[in-house]
Amino acid sequence: MARPQLETNIRSLSRLHKAGSTARVLDLLRVWEGALVDNEPVEKPFFSHPVLNKSFVIKHRLRRNESEIFDDGRGTATKILIPIDLSNLDAGGRYIFVGQPNYLEVLSEAIGSDMEKRFADVRVLKALDQLPSFDPFLLREWLSKVGAFPDTRYFELNLLDVGRMEAFVFGEISMLVSMSLSGSARNEAIGRLVKKMLSSTYDNEMEPLRQTLRLSEDEFREGMFCWKGFLYYKWVAKSIEGEIAPVIREMRDMQPIRGVDSDAQQMLEAARRRLGRAMVAGFNRLSDVIGAYDKAYHQMVGAQNPLAFKTFLLSSPQLFIQLGEQLGQLQHVVQFWRYRARSQGGTMMPFDDYVDMMRDFEDSISARLS
Repeated sequence: MARPQLETNIRSLSRLHKAGSTARVLDLLRVWEGALVDNEPVEKPFFSHPVLNKSFVIKHRLRRNESEIFDDGRGTATKILIPIDLSNLDAGGRYIFVGQPNYLEVLSEAIGSDMEKRFADVRVLKALDQLPSFDPFLLREWLSKVGAFPDTRYFELNLLDVGRMEAFVFGEISMLVSMSLSGSARNEAIGRLVKKMLSSTYDNEMEPLRQTLRLSEDEFREGMFCWKGFLYYKWVAKSIEGEIAPVIREMRDMQPIRGVDSDAQQMLEAARRRLGRAMVAGFNRLSDVIGAYDKAYHQMVGAQNPLAFKTFLLSSPQLFIQLGEQLGQLQHVVQFWRYRARSQGGTMMPFDDYVDMMRDFEDSISARLS
């Protein structure tokens, strides 16, 4: 029987756990540990098997030798990383790529259970492998499409993102919060509500906001999750907007190592032009959806019409797949290009590497969730 690979970079697991879940890493162990500390068991775990619920799921950029494992030319794979010792993450872990040959057999050995019989878990693994990223809003909506509804604690923003978002969210919601407090809001009061909103702490201090939005208590929790999702996507879109044009320009300016024929050069140039157009078109589609949110929000604040915003919020999860898909694709291109450009140190890139990277980018940005 094939065996799971040993993760040799033992320091990486501790760093991953310290950072918590991100768009690239799903830290299931953190939720399990948090439930123990809070003495609040997870009634709806992510997977049915306890070992998997203490694992890390990672969007991993394949190295050249790893790409040979797959026959579909993918540049990114979904890695399941299972710690060897939960009390000492520096001991490392064992990993399996979803979709590698015989991966269910390999995973069965790693967890001590026959994965072929765990149909729900296999369905979730396949769903995770289809996603471009694990942002919590895309993740929740996509899992619901395959009939999986894990505990809401799996869909919280990590503390680093919360800290980075606070100033942005403060500016975005100040006018509305001032309305909910009858014009008496101070910066301190708004700041408290921002922190509560981002950390999903919905207590009595949030009651004026709930009444302003005319949401029932059940609707309010869902509405806050949806609102937080749109603010997250708007924040990420704003941060990536300024990266798109420079990356397209850098792709055009960084030439592969000379010595290839003119036909190959023309093929590469055509690929770069297609990718640049696709990136701009993808961001424009993203902006259109965010524009619909802005319109509903300003209608509420300017025209004092909370019903339109309430309706938009409660129907918005269907848009999270499109938003998460577009942003995940753009982030992959921008971040991986920056990584490769830095690793080259400004020198020319081998032609074959350049072509492989362009092919990965084009495949990634043209992929569609369905």
